[in-house]
Formats: sequence, structure tokens, C-alpha cells
Amino acid sequence: MASRRLRFNPLAEAELQDAASWYDERVAGLGGRFITAIRHRASEIVESPHRWPLIRGARRVLVGPYPYAIIYREISDEEIEIVAVAHLKRRPRYWAQR
Repeated sequence: MASRRLRFNPLAEAELQDAASWYDERVAGLGGRFITAIRHRASEIVESPHRWPLIRGARRVLVGPYPYAIIYREISDEEIEIVAVAHLKRRPRYWAQR
């Protein structure tokens, strides 16, 4: 199978950058480690997108040790969209309309 293309919804990209900035404000370099953890999980999504359960049209991957999840949808056989980089304790399912 050809490699799938992964894209971030612009709002998910903004969430990622905001969270990384927040972590960097607390501990220098922590934001970069957060982004690395997100990228690692994103590569796992591309390699095996059906690994996580489908719930209401989207899949959720936890990004430990951070209290975040990547919410994604398969747009087609070739494309996956990261819909949200969601904090686990804030506004459940706020991303559902994306």
C-alpha cells in the first residue's frame, strides 16, 4: 500500500502549538518533547490507522505521559486528518464539528 498522507486540521495545528508553548513556559524544552511525542504517535497512526477503535466516526490515540489525545479521521485510503490535539480534561468532543 502506498504511504498515506497525514495532514493537520489548522485548528489542531494551533492546539499543538499552543500546548507546546504552554509546556515551554513551564520547563524549557518540554514543548519540544511534547511535539516529538505527538509526531511519534502521528507516525504510528500513518503506519496502522485501524489500530485504535472507531468511535463516532473518529479515532483517539493517547499521547502519554501528557494528558492529550490525537483525534483523527481517515478521509480516504490515501489521507488521514488529525482533527484535534485535545486535552483530556477540557471540553469533551468540542472538535466533533470539524
